[in-house]
Amino acid sequence: MNHVQLPPQFAFLEPFVDDWGSLATQDERYRKRQDLSQAKLEAFHAALAPRLEEVFTYLDTFDPAALPAAEALLFRVVLGLTEASQAVEILGQPRIPHAPYPHTVNMEWVGYQPH
Repeated sequence: MNHVQLPPQFAFLEPFVDDWGSLATQDERYRKRQDLSQAKLEAFHAALAPRLEEVFTYLDTFDPAALPAAEALLFRVVLGLTEASQAVEILGQPRIPHAPYPHTVNMEWVGYQPH
């Protein structure tokens, strides 16, 4: 099996690849947040949030429509921070209080026309 690895300068994110690296949609990431412990979400946030600008500066050197495998993996992992940040910075827990578990949120872009 050919295992894709993160670019070497972002190896510090390897512990989070199993949780976030294979998730392709916002809904998958949303559900993953609900299933992870607050401690895991906080560890991910602490590792990535301070270096987010470095990651995006690096990713901006690539065509977003044709990311190489390592960079695509990095991007998928980084997208997990959108969910982890909610748990760490807003909710203080992985799940939304008083909401049924598990649940999903359907996102819809009204009027958005991709290029």
